Amino acid sequence: MPRDVRKYQQSLMKKHSKHKAAIKAKANQKASSTASLRNTVRNARSYPLVECLISANWRTNEMGLIEVLVARQQPDGDICLGLYLIDNYCLGLKNTLAKVNLSRHVYETEVIDTLFHGTPPEKCSPELAHQMIYAAIEYAAQFGFQPDADFALTQNMLEPRGELAETEHLTFGKNGKPFFIAGPRDNVARVLRQLEKTAGPGNFDFLAPMGGML
Repeated sequence: MPRDVRKYQQSLMKKHSKHKAAIKAKANQKASSTASLRNTVRNARSYPLVECLISANWRTNEMGLIEVLVARQQPDGDICLGLYLIDNYCLGLKNTLAKVNLSRHVYETEVIDTLFHGTPPEKCSPELAHQMIYAAIEYAAQFGFQPDADFALTQNMLEPRGELAETEHLTFGKNGKPFFIAGPRDNVARVLRQLEKTAGPGNFDFLAPMGGML
């Protein structure tokens, strides 16, 4: 084998090995970050509560979507939070996520604005935040809808159900029955079949985009 070809192959293999090592390191870093997030959130109930926020228009929201944020202070002083997107017309806890290791400055100047899409939320009591989340889940459960799977983790940001007083008179659905407003990621046909089965024909309303899968 000519020497220049051998050197080229060696160089190519060396570059390939470095590339594989970089990919592996990145994957390990991502796995480590994910593990850190899960460990932090799993212990969140023991952290002091910083504040609870809710969509400012939660009383008058015509789209039925309400965001609730619960923030706690980690032992190292950073902030961790759980965000809960509630469909109080039908599906209950539609989406949820957690963030950890946020400096207070980043939390206050960047994260809140991003999570609430530039619309300033209002502070609310822990009682209201918890009641809104848990009651929405229970309302949706009547019709066979389960909370977002990530709630298995983000529920650790909350106090257990029943530990806080429920002082608000919250209503769910619209005009006394479920009202499904289809979002871009909703399986419209599946949701409607479920409502037909659990609420019964004529006992729910829905709004789906033109051309939506029915």
